[in-house]
Amino acid sequence: MSAYYLIRESSLGYLVSIASERGILWAGLAATFAQAWDQLQTQGLQQQAYRLPNTAAASLRPWEDLPPFPRLWSDALWGALEQPDQLWRAPLDLTGTPFQQAVWQVLQQIPPGRLMRYGQIAALVGRSRAARAVGSACGANPVPFLVPCHRVIAHHGQLGGFGLGLTLKKTLLQREGIDLQRLAEYEIPDAMSKAQSPLLKLGKGPVFGTR
Repeated sequence: MSAYYLIRESSLGYLVSIASERGILWAGLAATFAQAWDQLQTQGLQQQAYRLPNTAAASLRPWEDLPPFPRLWSDALWGALEQPDQLWRAPLDLTGTPFQQAVWQVLQQIPPGRLMRYGQIAALVGRSRAARAVGSACGANPVPFLVPCHRVIAHHGQLGGFGLGLTLKKTLLQREGIDLQRLAEYEIPDAMSKAQSPLLKLGKGPVFGTR
């Protein structure tokens, strides 16, 4: 199976990613090209157990020799980082436990400009008391831009965590037009979160008179 590698500059740093022939496996963000290259060799390859043929286990061939990353997938990743207020899609090839996979599927249905709580997602995957485990699944999310775990917050409108740092989480939410001082107003109401399919039909902006 072929593996594809990407390092692409963005306004927030260097986007780095690995994909298989089926879809994107992993993505990260680094401040410099050198750090992105290091992430590619360490975090990315170790997490996905991928090694390019005919190379030492801890090294990669020169950048120009790497297979090209599919352009549409690269654009979707870049767009999800630069313009998260729009809906971006690309094939994903994610590896995780059944619980993690279920959480990641719910995350992909949260539309731009909307938020859900960890507890809401736990209820959707059939484990209403597993809010903390949902947080762990969000932290283990291998493609944090296209699987938008930054749209998950804690109870009572608290920001919660983010695997790539709260500064980036705040930036992504602000780019979606969310007022960080009024997070609870953007939460999808419990009554609407019980059915996953209608979520994409919601418009952007605060939700008033639904709680």
